[in-house]
Amino acid sequence: MEKLIEWFKAHLSKLKMIFLISVIIIVLFELSNIAKKISFSQLSTIFSEISIWNILLMGLIGLISVIPMIGYDFTLNSILEQKPKKLYIFETSWLVNTLNNIAGFGGFVSAGLRSEFYGKQTSGKKVVQALSKILVFTMSGLSIYALLSFFLVMFDDHNAYLRQYWIWLIGGGLYFPIIFCLSLFGKGEYLGDLKSSHRLELIATSFLEWTGVLISFISTGLLMGVNVSIRDVVPLFIAATVIGIVSMIPGELGSFDLMMIFGLSALGTPRETVVAWLLLFRLFYYFIPFAIGLILFFKNLGTTINTRYKGIPVSLSKELAHKLESFLLYFTGIMLVLSATIPEAFIRLPFLQRLNPIHSRVIVVFPAILLGFLLIVSGRAISARVKRTYIPTIIIVTFTFLYSLLAGFRISTGIFLALLLLFVIFSKNELFREQLVYSAEWVTIDGIIMGGLTILYIIIGVYNSPKTHHRHHLPEFFLFPSEQIWIVGFVAILIVSFIILLLIRFLKNKRIQVGETLDEERVQHILETYGGNPDSQLVFLKDKKVFYYNDGEEDTVFFQLATFNNKILVMGDPSGKSSDFEAATEALINEVDRYNYLPVFYENSEEMVMILHEFGYDFIKFGERAHVHLRDFTLSGKKMKGQRASFNKVLKEGYQFEVLKPPFSVETMKSLKTISDEWLGSRKEKGFSLGFFSEDYLQRAPIAVIKDSDGEIVAFANFMPTYTNEIGTIDLMRHSPEKAPNGTMDFLFINLFQYMRDEMGIEYFDLGMAPLANVGTSRKSFTQERVAYLVYNFGSRFYSFGGLKEYKDKYANEWLPEYVLYSRDSWIGYVMIALLITDNAPIQGDKKYRGFKRFIFRD
Repeated sequence: MEKLIEWFKAHLSKLKMIFLISVIIIVLFELSNIAKKISFSQLSTIFSEISIWNILLMGLIGLISVIPMIGYDFTLNSILEQKPKKLYIFETSWLVNTLNNIAGFGGFVSAGLRSEFYGKQTSGKKVVQALSKILVFTMSGLSIYALLSFFLVMFDDHNAYLRQYWIWLIGGGLYFPIIFCLSLFGKGEYLGDLKSSHRLELIATSFLEWTGVLISFISTGLLMGVNVSIRDVVPLFIAATVIGIVSMIPGELGSFDLMMIFGLSALGTPRETVVAWLLLFRLFYYFIPFAIGLILFFKNLGTTINTRYKGIPVSLSKELAHKLESFLLYFTGIMLVLSATIPEAFIRLPFLQRLNPIHSRVIVVFPAILLGFLLIVSGRAISARVKRTYIPTIIIVTFTFLYSLLAGFRISTGIFLALLLLFVIFSKNELFREQLVYSAEWVTIDGIIMGGLTILYIIIGVYNSPKTHHRHHLPEFFLFPSEQIWIVGFVAILIVSFIILLLIRFLKNKRIQVGETLDEERVQHILETYGGNPDSQLVFLKDKKVFYYNDGEEDTVFFQLATFNNKILVMGDPSGKSSDFEAATEALINEVDRYNYLPVFYENSEEMVMILHEFGYDFIKFGERAHVHLRDFTLSGKKMKGQRASFNKVLKEGYQFEVLKPPFSVETMKSLKTISDEWLGSRKEKGFSLGFFSEDYLQRAPIAVIKDSDGEIVAFANFMPTYTNEIGTIDLMRHSPEKAPNGTMDFLFINLFQYMRDEMGIEYFDLGMAPLANVGTSRKSFTQERVAYLVYNFGSRFYSFGGLKEYKDKYANEWLPEYVLYSRDSWIGYVMIALLITDNAPIQGDKKYRGFKRFIFRD
């Protein structure tokens, strides 16, 4: 015996697997048997004769009748002294009991499943003891009804036919008294030590369970309109059930049905009606509750799998459902507009009939066009996860349902729109964005769809015009019933366009920008406490917004931002505490996402590439940043021959290098402004990634100047504090074209290198980035990089990329790659256009590009 027990323990996991597989096979087998017994044509006939309200009531009664069985599992967990969540008990119990109703086998299926669901935290022996108590009492309710039925048929002369079942009724009726006495007076572990409260709970649960079964069966017959005596049906039903249970046939299929068919036929009910009655009873008491149980099972299974894999399955499922919902809205909208544009095609072409979810021959042009285009806009807003679209989308789908109802309703259309409405309702938690920002990408997609539909409608209208001479034969389904109908549709498109604009305006909400205006005190605290980078000083130009990251105690990181359409252009690497960069980047992305923007990170280092890659961002190399190792810098050697000659020539002509410290006098600023204006000529100042002439900005750091022999300034460059001793750099570097000799800029650079090395102890001089240096020029370059090169190189008139790279290469010891990182929802072409326009946006004067930008991309 001990060896047998040890063998079972050793092979327990395998036995469990065999058990579960066996249960699945049995269930599939029994479901196939049920399917064989159900004639769908017969059911269709039955449903046509029974009102829809009666059918719904049958289903409701069937579901309510199953509920009492859940009491078994609450009692089981009480016996096991466990307290799982009530919802978990409800869901698992529903599955166990509805599966047991179909599979049967004397409750062995339910015992195995209950052990699996509730026995993991308790010893195996205790679980077996508890399950034995549950199983023996599940038939107590049936036994009570068997006793009552026995007395009813034996001592009532109402129907002598039922007396032939007395042996089954008394046999079933004796079960309860025997079990009750054993549990009351017995001393065994498996039944005798049952508490009185648990005993009463089990008896009450069993009695209510079998009461529910009787109510479900009898009410199904009554709702069918069958005229039967409940006093006759109850004993017959109980006897047939006892026979079915004794046979241990799963679900009592066969024996129970045969007994009921013979019995009810003998009591005067037509056999065909009895068969239909049994079919409906099994459908509403067995099949539908079991289907719900399967849904609950897969829900729990999905929760377990989701927990095991850290939420990834649910996230993927939600994402797929969200994309499907957006697709269905677009698809339905397009089909509606097409049904108004080429109505005859949906009548004559079978594949379009099957494809169209809104089946209708009665097409009213205006509602079809209006609802179609509104569904497309709703699809876009749902795809963008905008909260404000929830109610409008429900209203639009509801009106689409009403339109289809009036235009010629079909069941398939109703099911499709009901599913679509459920998708929208259950997607509420997925809608979290505060506003709709219509991106250039979306304008392109929706413009092609809606513009294409509109153009098609206009072309068809021109073709249908009596004044048009038809040289080429076109299919007849392009013909409209009349020119007046087409004109109504065209007017509808014009009206719809206005309504669409109103809906989009509503979805956009009050435009909220991300970032704050510059707070110099907060920024200065971050820079002085945690340091910065070569781009940090640009924040004081005040042409960009600032996003601050607070670690819960103080500000530690900031980003510089500019907004273009739906893109937040982030200038350079973040400034501040490097250990907080990842958390700060995530906070920025979440904030930007909340307001329906997409970040674009411009001129970023490899460190940021690694951080943003974890957030799913794509990247392209955008250029290279030149560094000069100041410790190794020298004018000697063959390589520096040209620079050395240029330097000495300027020096001999009496020009001098000097570093001026702030604050600067009015005369000095006036002189610098004159040089800057001469250098700019007819060009406008640029901003974003470039410095521009601002007195407030220039007063914040030293300025290196070149003076002629008379002491007049002819060139200057302002220092850019990097808040680190490792890197030094400058921003504006300007000279007077008339007064500064050739080689002035080389003279300025060389002196800067020497000054920062000797006076400031700087290790590297940052010459800045050469955009598109070694980017997209190879035949094997990434497509995105080649697109970036074409867009930026073609569109920019400010830079001479090749010359800039060549000039900096004279001094650079090291070239560091710089990257642009962007969301995968962005198109690289539009990303580059946004950067091109923003980077070359005039700071002052007439900003001509803005009118175009506002017309295309803004509110």
